[in-house]
Amino acid sequence: MTKRTVVWVASAERELGEIWFACGRSPKINKASHQIDRDLRDDAILHSDPLAEGLRVIERTPLRAVVELNEADMLVRVLSLSVVRM
Repeated sequence: MTKRTVVWVASAERELGEIWFACGRSPKINKASHQIDRDLRDDAILHSDPLAEGLRVIERTPLRAVVELNEADMLVRVLSLSVVRM
């Protein structure tokens, strides 16, 4: 299986930092963000759900990420991040 490249856009990285600080630097946030990275890299289609044309969503408690897949380039861009539950 070919692995994809996962890139977080600057606004998603800022959201991650803001969430991390707001949640008291919780290890749950670190674990979830790393799991999102791994799952998207390994098989973005299997580990995410369709959201809209060209967009998918992946949830790893307590985070939800909206991503864009470019199959031709094997690239996944994390566009936004939010907290779904703690």
